[in-house]
Amino acid sequence: MSEDIPPPTPEVEPSVAKAIDPRIRPIILATIGILLLLIVAWGGNLRVNQTRISELERSVNALSEAIEPTVLVGDHAKLERLATDIAKAGGYREVTIADNAGQIIATTNATRQGKKSEALRVATNKAKAEKQDGQIKIRRAIILAGDTRYGNLEVVIAE
Repeated sequence: MSEDIPPPTPEVEPSVAKAIDPRIRPIILATIGILLLLIVAWGGNLRVNQTRISELERSVNALSEAIEPTVLVGDHAKLERLATDIAKAGGYREVTIADNAGQIIATTNATRQGKKSEALRVATNKAKAEKQDGQIKIRRAIILAGDTRYGNLEVVIAE
Protein backbone atom coordinates (compact mmCIF):
# COMPACT_ATOMS: atom_id res chain seq x y z
CA MET A 1 0.00 0.00 0.00
CA SER A 2 1.55 3.02 -1.11
CA GLU A 3 0.02 6.13 0.20
CA ASP A 4 0.65 9.45 -1.36
CA ILE A 5 2.11 11.63 1.25
CA PRO A 6 1.87 15.30 0.49
CA PRO A 7 5.14 17.10 0.40
CA PRO A 8 5.98 18.89 3.59
CA THR A 9 4.97 22.52 3.65
CA PRO A 10 7.29 25.08 5.05
CA GLU A 11 6.14 26.30 8.39
CA VAL A 12 4.76 29.79 8.34
CA GLU A 13 5.31 31.93 11.32
CA PRO A 14 2.10 33.48 12.64
CA SER A 15 1.90 37.16 11.85
CA VAL A 16 1.76 39.41 14.82
CA ALA A 17 0.01 42.78 14.54
CA LYS A 18 2.16 45.68 15.44
CA ALA A 19 1.12 47.47 18.57
CA ILE A 20 0.04 51.09 18.26
CA ASP A 21 2.63 53.54 19.37
CA PRO A 22 1.80 54.38 23.01
CA ARG A 23 2.16 58.09 22.27
CA ILE A 24 -0.57 57.99 19.58
CA ARG A 25 -3.10 55.89 21.54
CA PRO A 26 -4.36 58.79 23.78
CA ILE A 27 -4.79 61.02 20.72
CA ILE A 28 -6.91 58.39 18.97
CA LEU A 29 -9.03 57.81 22.09
CA ALA A 30 -9.53 61.56 22.60
CA THR A 31 -10.59 61.97 18.95
CA ILE A 32 -13.11 59.14 19.26
CA GLY A 33 -14.43 60.67 22.51
CA ILE A 34 -14.85 64.11 20.92
CA LEU A 35 -16.65 62.61 17.91
CA LEU A 36 -19.05 60.75 20.22
CA LEU A 37 -19.76 63.95 22.15
CA LEU A 38 -20.44 65.83 18.91
CA ILE A 39 -22.87 63.13 17.74
CA VAL A 40 -24.72 63.20 21.08
CA ALA A 41 -24.91 67.02 21.02
CA TRP A 42 -26.18 67.03 17.43
CA GLY A 43 -28.85 64.42 18.24
CA GLY A 44 -29.91 66.37 21.32
CA ASN A 45 -30.20 69.57 19.29
CA LEU A 46 -32.45 67.84 16.75
CA ARG A 47 -34.66 66.54 19.54
CA VAL A 48 -34.92 69.97 21.20
CA ASN A 49 -35.92 71.59 17.88
CA GLN A 50 -38.59 68.95 17.26
CA THR A 51 -39.95 69.43 20.78
CA ARG A 52 -39.97 73.22 20.34
CA ILE A 53 -41.95 73.01 17.10
CA SER A 54 -44.35 70.51 18.65
CA GLU A 55 -44.99 72.85 21.59
CA LEU A 56 -45.49 75.81 19.24
CA GLU A 57 -48.07 73.79 17.30
CA ARG A 58 -49.86 72.97 20.56
CA SER A 59 -49.91 76.66 21.55
CA VAL A 60 -51.39 77.65 18.17
CA ASN A 61 -54.06 74.96 18.61
CA ALA A 62 -54.94 76.50 21.98
CA LEU A 63 -54.90 80.06 20.58
CA SER A 64 -57.18 79.04 17.74
CA GLU A 65 -59.72 77.64 20.16
CA ALA A 66 -59.41 80.63 22.48
CA ILE A 67 -60.17 83.22 19.79
CA GLU A 68 -63.23 81.40 18.40
CA PRO A 69 -65.80 83.67 20.13
CA THR A 70 -64.07 86.87 18.98
CA VAL A 71 -63.84 85.63 15.39
CA LEU A 72 -67.51 84.67 15.48
CA VAL A 73 -68.49 88.23 16.51
CA GLY A 74 -66.53 89.57 13.53
CA ASP A 75 -65.42 92.89 15.06
CA HIS A 76 -62.33 93.69 12.93
CA ALA A 77 -60.97 96.34 15.32
CA LYS A 78 -61.21 93.91 18.22
CA LEU A 79 -59.51 91.21 16.14
CA GLU A 80 -56.67 93.64 15.31
CA ARG A 81 -56.14 94.35 19.01
CA LEU A 82 -56.33 90.63 19.76
CA ALA A 83 -53.69 89.84 17.11
CA THR A 84 -51.40 92.54 18.54
CA ASP A 85 -51.91 91.29 22.10
CA ILE A 86 -51.20 87.68 21.08
CA ALA A 87 -48.02 88.73 19.26
CA LYS A 88 -46.75 90.71 22.25
CA ALA A 89 -47.64 88.07 24.84
CA GLY A 90 -46.21 85.17 22.86
CA GLY A 91 -43.20 86.99 21.45
CA TYR A 92 -44.35 86.20 17.92
CA ARG A 93 -43.06 88.11 14.92
CA GLU A 94 -46.48 88.17 13.24
CA VAL A 95 -50.03 87.02 13.97
CA THR A 96 -52.63 86.85 11.20
CA ILE A 97 -56.33 86.03 11.36
CA ALA A 98 -58.20 85.31 8.13
CA ASP A 99 -61.73 84.34 7.20
CA ASN A 100 -62.65 80.97 5.73
CA ALA A 101 -61.79 82.10 2.18
CA GLY A 102 -58.28 83.16 3.21
CA GLN A 103 -59.06 86.91 3.20
CA ILE A 104 -56.90 88.49 5.92
CA ILE A 105 -59.11 90.39 8.36
CA ALA A 106 -56.60 91.10 11.16
CA THR A 107 -52.82 91.04 11.24
CA THR A 108 -49.84 92.61 12.93
CA ASN A 109 -48.24 93.01 9.48
CA ALA A 110 -49.96 96.01 7.86
CA THR A 111 -48.72 95.06 4.37
CA ARG A 112 -50.88 91.92 4.40
CA GLN A 113 -54.10 93.57 5.59
CA GLY A 114 -57.04 92.84 3.26
CA LYS A 115 -55.06 90.49 0.99
CA LYS A 116 -55.89 86.86 0.27
CA SER A 117 -53.65 84.04 1.40
CA GLU A 118 -53.96 80.65 -0.27
CA ALA A 119 -51.84 79.08 2.48
CA LEU A 120 -54.30 80.31 5.11
CA ARG A 121 -57.31 79.23 3.07
CA VAL A 122 -56.13 75.63 3.11
CA ALA A 123 -55.00 75.53 6.75
CA THR A 124 -55.66 72.21 8.44
CA ASN A 125 -57.74 71.39 11.53
CA LYS A 126 -54.53 70.82 13.50
CA ALA A 127 -51.67 73.28 13.67
CA LYS A 128 -48.91 72.58 11.19
CA ALA A 129 -45.51 74.26 11.27
CA GLU A 130 -43.35 74.89 8.24
CA LYS A 131 -39.95 76.52 7.99
CA GLN A 132 -39.78 79.27 5.41
CA ASP A 133 -37.28 82.11 4.82
CA GLY A 134 -35.64 81.79 8.25
CA GLN A 135 -39.02 81.80 9.99
CA ILE A 136 -41.39 79.20 11.33
CA LYS A 137 -44.98 79.66 10.17
CA ILE A 138 -47.68 77.79 12.04
CA ARG A 139 -51.18 77.70 10.55
CA ARG A 140 -54.44 76.28 11.82
CA ALA A 141 -58.10 76.56 10.90
CA ILE A 142 -60.47 78.12 13.43
CA ILE A 143 -63.16 75.51 13.96
CA LEU A 144 -66.51 76.22 15.61
CA ALA A 145 -68.60 73.54 17.30
CA GLY A 146 -66.09 70.84 16.43
CA ASP A 147 -66.69 70.71 12.67
CA THR A 148 -67.61 74.12 11.22
CA ARG A 149 -64.62 75.91 9.74
CA TYR A 150 -64.97 79.65 10.28
CA GLY A 151 -61.54 81.18 9.84
CA ASN A 152 -57.80 80.68 9.96
CA LEU A 153 -54.92 81.62 12.23
CA GLU A 154 -51.24 82.01 11.32
CA VAL A 155 -48.41 82.69 13.75
CA VAL A 156 -44.89 83.52 12.55
CA ILE A 157 -41.81 83.33 14.75
CA ALA A 158 -38.08 83.65 14.12
CA GLU A 159 -36.33 80.34 13.62
